[in-house]
Amino acid sequence: MKTKGMGIALLSAAALLGSAVAQAELPWTYVEAGYTKADGSEFADTDALDIKGSIGFANVWHASLDYQDGTTDFDIGPDSDFDGWRFVVGAHPQLTPNTQLVADLTYFNYDFDGGEGSDGFGVGLGLRHSLTDKVELLAEAWYTQTSVDDNSSNPDFDVYNTTVQLGGRYKWTPNFSTGLTVDLGGSGSSSGFFGGDQARFDIRWSFADIVSK
Repeated sequence: MKTKGMGIALLSAAALLGSAVAQAELPWTYVEAGYTKADGSEFADTDALDIKGSIGFANVWHASLDYQDGTTDFDIGPDSDFDGWRFVVGAHPQLTPNTQLVADLTYFNYDFDGGEGSDGFGVGLGLRHSLTDKVELLAEAWYTQTSVDDNSSNPDFDVYNTTVQLGGRYKWTPNFSTGLTVDLGGSGSSSGFFGGDQARFDIRWSFADIVSK
């Protein structure tokens, strides 16, 4: 009887420990640097660098701020430089010991050469999954609305876009990882800026999330 009770206790402890380890393998508090390559059309492509900070808090919440600077190269005409930022806030409740549901809200703002600019908002819904202790996967669908001011005789206009974001990450150490994220679909991306498909490579250093007592 004692042996049976001890076995149940050990199984319960193992389940709790496994859940805690899985959540620790999906930290939301980190800093990272990224490089993005976007193919907007057959006549132009875009390169950009960015730096991003994210914080996970109160068990299921996260927020991040990303600053980006880049250039669009046109086959005809001068290149166009831009910079901007993106803020994201969301929740990541645990679905299974290795999987989190991800629900996000975002606001973004970009400035371009010549005084043009764009800003907008979006919503995202997806899954983040720890495949092994070294590999994690992300899939998220985004809907964004971007208001574009082209600073010319043409009127301002809005762009509505639905994007599928797919990502993978490899953890070289518990804190250091590299990731590749691809945005597919429509005339924009999950960041609300790039036209067409894009790929982003990042280098990340993670920290422990802020957990409520």
